[in-house]
Amino acid sequence: MAYKYIARQSELEELLPVFMSQSFWAFDTETTGLDPHKDKVLLVQIGNAETQYILDARKLHIEVLKPFFESEHARKIGHNLKFDYKMIKGNYNIDMEHLGDTYLAERILTMGKQFSGFGLDDVALKYLGRKLSKEVRSSFATGRVPTEDFSPEQIEYAARDVEVIIPVLMAQGELLLADKLAATWALECEAIPCFADMEFAGVCLDRVKWQGLIGDNLAKARSYEVELNEIASNFVQKDMFGNIYMNWSSPEQCVKILQDMHVMVPEWDRTSRKMVWRLISKSDDKTLKKVKDVHAVQLIKKYRGHMIRVNTFGTPYLDAISPFTGRLHPDIDQIGTETGRPANHSKKGSVNFLNIPREKAFRSCFTGAPDEVVETDDYSGCELRIWAEVSGDPLLCDAFQKGVDVHCYVASKLFGKEVTKKDKERALGKTLNFGAAYGMSPYSLTEKLNGDGYPITLDEGKELYRNYETDFKVGLDFLRESGLEAIRQGYLSNLMGRRRYWIIPDSTDLEKYPDGKDDNTYRARIAGIKREGGNFKIQSVNADMTKYAMILIRKYKKKYGVRTEFMNQVYDEIVTRTHKDDSESFHEAKVELMIQAAHYYLQKVPMEVEGHVGSAWTK
Repeated sequence: MAYKYIARQSELEELLPVFMSQSFWAFDTETTGLDPHKDKVLLVQIGNAETQYILDARKLHIEVLKPFFESEHARKIGHNLKFDYKMIKGNYNIDMEHLGDTYLAERILTMGKQFSGFGLDDVALKYLGRKLSKEVRSSFATGRVPTEDFSPEQIEYAARDVEVIIPVLMAQGELLLADKLAATWALECEAIPCFADMEFAGVCLDRVKWQGLIGDNLAKARSYEVELNEIASNFVQKDMFGNIYMNWSSPEQCVKILQDMHVMVPEWDRTSRKMVWRLISKSDDKTLKKVKDVHAVQLIKKYRGHMIRVNTFGTPYLDAISPFTGRLHPDIDQIGTETGRPANHSKKGSVNFLNIPREKAFRSCFTGAPDEVVETDDYSGCELRIWAEVSGDPLLCDAFQKGVDVHCYVASKLFGKEVTKKDKERALGKTLNFGAAYGMSPYSLTEKLNGDGYPITLDEGKELYRNYETDFKVGLDFLRESGLEAIRQGYLSNLMGRRRYWIIPDSTDLEKYPDGKDDNTYRARIAGIKREGGNFKIQSVNADMTKYAMILIRKYKKKYGVRTEFMNQVYDEIVTRTHKDDSESFHEAKVELMIQAAHYYLQKVPMEVEGHVGSAWTK
């Protein structure tokens, strides 16, 4: 391995034309820590097949490489480049462009069949048979900038890390091309700066308002706890002071009280194929919904709801505010699920930005700076539109092409009369659209409708389901065939090539499945894969579409110098915060760019974007 340690500015400046002249460079950094707002870059490693250049960032003005970092000709290849992007941005105020990521490549190649082993050392061993030692890594991340010279071991470690990157990508590239995944990789790589910018810029949280929400939810939870303890006093012994000690967040304690109250739950018996009543044995939301009329159950659900808001969305968010920026900075895995949707990393000290309650009280706490407004824009009926497109269902396509409310349209077909947004039948149509389309059974449909306050019998539920199956046969057949295809070949590809694998259970493995194909666990897993198969072909297009929209929005921002930042991306919703003087023209362009991105994927079905501009995150 040939490498050169560079510590003189003149040598660095001589290298810039070299870096600009070639189209492929491996890239890496060594830093004092993980926070781009606090920690410093120590080494910048740039290499190719011949030489690895180790740049001592303590002694060099790395800013001279700005043309290289921003070049659309010189591609920077790295492993988990989102981190390096943020460190370069935080230290030098430079945005990196034209990136390629071996970490993302590995995720794309193994989605659904591999769940760990994505580190650089893992892929170097897998593709090159090279074992990288990581013992030296900790010597950089000390939280301080060392004044002494780097040791030969440190410099060689940095060189070896960057040396393997391009050979790893070449091996991955063959597989990406063979599996027709190159376009998916290119999309994800182009989206890196979008997610990196979003994490780096962060989000303002109204602390006072948030603390008020915590207090309100805690007070409400305590009031429900008092009522529950009064009920429990009939079944639980009090202490000498007349107090009752119950943990109403505990499933076991809740079940014990409900059993003492003789709460019976309707359950479908597969053997007799009848509804039977059994003593309650679980206290999960699905079970409690079956007995929602029981007063104690109502109190338990309300208590839990408020305590979740206190414990999950309370002080953890205040504690996560950066002392350096005064903002929350999410840590997002841009391929966080098997469908390609983002997910939050579950790291210590990080908070989840993707499951914030939709209530206005919570979302209104997330704001822009004083001179900014927040644009909340989402695709309207996105997954149903994608389903109509990929399945070609004539009735669904017709509804969207006519621009009518699809839930009203479906309900009108089912009930043989015109249904408006004000009619209760619309809710039934909505339940069928989002339920039957993803494998909901007639029994589950009946249970869901009853739980939502629309009492119907099982026979009525079956009839509704049969009517839906008849009217929307093409769409449902597409989902069923997708599920069967997932079982047959062990993977599926979406409209643009993104792939998901499944580990298909082996019915001959009698240790896992004693009853073979008749084993309930085996049958449940097969049924789950079938549902996931249809879901994948819809949700994955949603993920691709939204990422492409973010890419177009970022390009527009860079081209026209718009003072805007990504604030959040939740499924088909893109939230931005923009300077007040730029927002009006930018928001109009943003909506058009989102529609443009959608129509890259959807040819038959039109897309609509619902938007709102205000002082905080809305909808």
